[in-house]
Amino acid sequence: MYELVSASQTNRWQQILDLFNITDIYYTCEYLVSALKLDPGQAVLFYFLDDSGEGEVAYPFIKREIKEDGILFYDITTPFGYGGPLLNVKGDGYKLAANFLTVFTKYCHAEKIAAEFIRFHPLLNNAEFFKDHLDLISVHNTYTLPLKSAIFHNQTDEHGNSVEYTVKKLGTVKHMFDFLVLYYSTIRMNEDTDSYYFFTNDYFESLVSALGPNLHLFGAYKENKLLAACYLLAKGEVIYHHLSGTAEGQGVPEAESELRRKIAVWGAENNYLYYHLGGKTLDGLEKSLASITSKISIDTSTYFISRLVHDKEIYKTFHPLEQTELIKRYGNV
Repeated sequence: MYELVSASQTNRWQQILDLFNITDIYYTCEYLVSALKLDPGQAVLFYFLDDSGEGEVAYPFIKREIKEDGILFYDITTPFGYGGPLLNVKGDGYKLAANFLTVFTKYCHAEKIAAEFIRFHPLLNNAEFFKDHLDLISVHNTYTLPLKSAIFHNQTDEHGNSVEYTVKKLGTVKHMFDFLVLYYSTIRMNEDTDSYYFFTNDYFESLVSALGPNLHLFGAYKENKLLAACYLLAKGEVIYHHLSGTAEGQGVPEAESELRRKIAVWGAENNYLYYHLGGKTLDGLEKSLASITSKISIDTSTYFISRLVHDKEIYKTFHPLEQTELIKRYGNV
């Protein structure tokens, strides 16, 4: 049995997430709506209840319309960030995943969905249940800082802001332009970044509108110059380092270090349990958070993506991506 929930059915969407005891922001209706600015289409939550009692699956995605040579068909994608099918296992999780895929594939054929692009969630490890059925592509490791330790509650008194750098919690609207200057500069410096990630003002305005108090902006200054800034997503137990930007010149790595440290302190003080740092190199993160990581280890998890083709003939007509292009497009920034 399955149920399709649209973005207009916000209460039902939340009821289903509550069945899974999930508070992760990437699964919320609000986040899917904000992501429509990047991937125009329909935000859908596919809820599957396994008839054999193995459990249930919640799968939010965006259904995108494609017209090619007069032919109308669709593809679906997990929004920028993380997601993928979320399992509530009551029996065998691997059987549940297989049963879900059987039903979901039939749904895709009926709805003329030619292809599916999945960004799995590294913290939830939901890719594990699909390893025997999908071609999983390991993109990179991601890193998460546990915030349970009392060390974070002592950081403010011991360190405060550094002598050179001041970290401020900024207005998500008021300081948006200041952030965008850094963000676009950072994206341009990385020649390998897919053009998809040159997000427009509309996307950031959509984040503010849809996520409200779950969106935060922090910036690190030297004197009056903004050197590093990032938008955070914060809901439930986890803070996500969603998008960031840096200036060019001396002092930027130190500013980034101070920015991350102060965000960790803020997160602990506001009762979050984890600070997800993203997928930068572990050495760089440990160095930038040396005052913390000398006492607490950073958790490592792998970020997987996958492509599932439901109609090979139609899929061929819209320029299939090679694996390197797929990683570049769906690997996040």
